[in-house]
Amino acid sequence: MTKLADEFTSRGNKFFHHPEALEGLRNGKPKPVVSHIMLTDVCNHKCAFCSVQSRDGQSLSPDVVKGYVAQLKPLGLKAVILSGGGNPILYKNGGWDFNDAVNFLHGEGLEIGVITNGMPLVDYKDGGGNVRRSWKNVHPDTLDKLTWLRISMAGLDHKEKEVFVPDIDPTKTTLGFSYVAHDIYEVPEEPHHGKVSTPEDMRQWGQPKSIRTFEERVPELTLEISEYVETFQPRYVRLLPNCLEPSLIALRCQRLQQMADAIHPGIVFVQYKPPEAPKNCWLGYLHPVLNCDGYVYPCDSCVLNKDAHHKFAVPWRVCRWDEIGELYSKPASSLIKDTKKLCPGCVFTRSNEILQGVVDGNPFPTPEPAEHPNFV
Repeated sequence: MTKLADEFTSRGNKFFHHPEALEGLRNGKPKPVVSHIMLTDVCNHKCAFCSVQSRDGQSLSPDVVKGYVAQLKPLGLKAVILSGGGNPILYKNGGWDFNDAVNFLHGEGLEIGVITNGMPLVDYKDGGGNVRRSWKNVHPDTLDKLTWLRISMAGLDHKEKEVFVPDIDPTKTTLGFSYVAHDIYEVPEEPHHGKVSTPEDMRQWGQPKSIRTFEERVPELTLEISEYVETFQPRYVRLLPNCLEPSLIALRCQRLQQMADAIHPGIVFVQYKPPEAPKNCWLGYLHPVLNCDGYVYPCDSCVLNKDAHHKFAVPWRVCRWDEIGELYSKPASSLIKDTKKLCPGCVFTRSNEILQGVVDGNPFPTPEPAEHPNFV
């Protein structure tokens, strides 16, 4: 399902909808198109596949969010993605919550995408007595301001055994689901129990108490995901392997493709982005990532590099949030100088290769129509 992957993952095909940004990159004056803003690292889940092993309870202040956007909007910023090493709908800081952040960004004329695990649902009543279900800390009208919403199906692997899906107006917001194939390890002695599930991470804590492999769970997962597709009619469901275990990616993708074909091949697709160091790192100019620590990173896959130890680490910092405008005032150069050493875990190599071609002077192809073209 290459078409679905092109529409709903960052594969580089949408770059050519933004010739002004590409011309800027080629001429040494790059422009942003979309930015991740990771509001908080607070999360309600401890996912076995999560690339962020430990959390410090960090959240961006409203002033940081406002100041960051104020620097990028004049340069061409069109959209933001609220996600994180945490659950963005749990965000609270300085009198703001998730609703306030969305209201601000929507008021700035930006398109908004959200990636979340969700939360339990409650009923909201409007003035006319109509009831609409939403997460207990997200107003229904906030949902209507989102361009798209991707809900992780991680709840299937947690004690709730459920994915909490609010009432989405499909005329306003595109609904998608995502599921990561992974083995479930139980190691109570491990201080970050459940957050990172590779055997190497847990070796120092002895043998796992019990393991439920992905293969064992395929039949039940296929049925469960099928029920959500039938009930909620999402625009897509993305299946992908645990990127922390690169040796299993190819095999897991084959199994996931079998699941996709069994569930609904017109809706379910497999994301296959094996890690490989790019020649140069350009993606962060068009798509910078502001983490909740207040620093900007070139992408959100830098945490997958082994030496990063499952966190947004110092060697991958591009600049501080209040220096982002200065970054764009300087001639463009590879954001990571030694990609071979620092970025063997990059899953955006294809995107960086496309941008390398732009820098090298390759002609721009005519882009095909795409959903959400501002989310490159």
